[in-house]
Amino acid sequence: MVSLALLLRLWGLATANELFIDEVTYSRLALSVSRGEWPNLAGEGFYLHPPLTFWLNGAITDLFGLSPDPTTLVFQLRWVNAVLGAVVVALAYVLLLRTTKPVVAIIGATVLAADPFVLRNDSRVMLETPAFALILAGWLCLLVGVERRKSLVYVGGLLLGLAVLAKDVSAVPALLPVILATLWKQTLPRATALRVLGAAVVPYLGYVVALAVAGRLPDWWTHKIGGLRRMAGLDQISGFNSPNAPSLLETLLGQLGRFGTSYLLLGLAVPAGVLALRAARADRRLIGLVASVMGLLGLFSLAFGTLEEQMGYFVVVPGVLALGIVAVELPVRLRPVLVTAGAAVLAAGLAFATHARTVTDNGYQQAREFLDTQVPPGSRVGLTTPTAQFALHSGEGRNLRVGTWTSLGALHRFRADYVLTQSRPLSLGYGYASPDLLPWLAKHADPVFRTSGPSGGDTVVWALDQAELDRAVRAGQLIPEVVAP
Repeated sequence: MVSLALLLRLWGLATANELFIDEVTYSRLALSVSRGEWPNLAGEGFYLHPPLTFWLNGAITDLFGLSPDPTTLVFQLRWVNAVLGAVVVALAYVLLLRTTKPVVAIIGATVLAADPFVLRNDSRVMLETPAFALILAGWLCLLVGVERRKSLVYVGGLLLGLAVLAKDVSAVPALLPVILATLWKQTLPRATALRVLGAAVVPYLGYVVALAVAGRLPDWWTHKIGGLRRMAGLDQISGFNSPNAPSLLETLLGQLGRFGTSYLLLGLAVPAGVLALRAARADRRLIGLVASVMGLLGLFSLAFGTLEEQMGYFVVVPGVLALGIVAVELPVRLRPVLVTAGAAVLAAGLAFATHARTVTDNGYQQAREFLDTQVPPGSRVGLTTPTAQFALHSGEGRNLRVGTWTSLGALHRFRADYVLTQSRPLSLGYGYASPDLLPWLAKHADPVFRTSGPSGGDTVVWALDQAELDRAVRAGQLIPEVVAP
């Protein structure tokens, strides 16, 4: 299973996943760490997420002398998450082997190895994969420590604390179940829970002390309050509940052909977690607690909070573990039905995974190569989406001049020679430019480069006609942006 997981994650690593804005942000943070700095963006300290993953990627960047270009670095660092994703599958297998049966462990691990949603996250530079690798390692040490070696309880707590240092929301699947386990059917002795929590606070406490010594605590606190407000839904800046976000239902229906099995697993996570809570064995109830709290957090985010697609990773992985528990807890007469359903999900997931790895979905990468090699030196290029804004910079390639010129008025004012668009984010209102810009360009500009992919739709470089821009502006046809850059 581990070999399959690694193969699927390395297959099409640079071509099967469109560049994601968070990836460029995280690669820039890794570059700052590789220079011996606190994680920062253009000199401004970054505290929205804790630093462990940035430290890891920064150390790898420095150790192997990786590219100083943030976008190029993204594709080099994807290998890190691909390997860690295979580790997640291996840990899930061992956990299922300890808590269920070998056949269930094999099926569950293979489902995670091939799940298209998990696969996509593991093939990008994201925080969820390293965080959940630490969570599963921590829970495995905790389960072994409770049964055999008590010292492993402290190791488990330390690993769970490191997971929180990789991503704050990891506190929910890592630490909240430890507290609840002391209340639910005496699943975990209070003394054991205190040992786990005591070890778990050490990594983050050390980070906070370091911030205080460096005089960075006030800025960190401001960022954390902002992050908590976003998580609670008080500030809707990103995610499907934000004002300019695409419809969640429309997105789900549009992506059903790519992530159908993932959506099924997301929907089953909470019921599976609740059913696992009824198990007679304490270790199975612990898995049920992890799946339940993450599933409920996902439902809260769906209704009120900042629901971003990455949240699904934290729901699917423990949900699959809980489904494994349910498989062995169900009455014997129902198990053939569950085995058949599991085999169907596994077969469909493998089909989805194969399709996901063979598709070409790297529009921004291809567009950047075109701009770097095929346009005249010194050309001025307008960018219309947040990802393009982060991925392309002035001075690259043929000394291009780029800017977030997202309206006809701005393209005219800055005398842009080209403009880069992606149809799907713009048509859904998820870019800076208005969806009305696309039909105007189709009528009045020349598409000198075009490629299509399932994530971004049509990625097009348009050669602009200054005379057409002049006429549009004189006629008052400015097509203003829908979101200011």
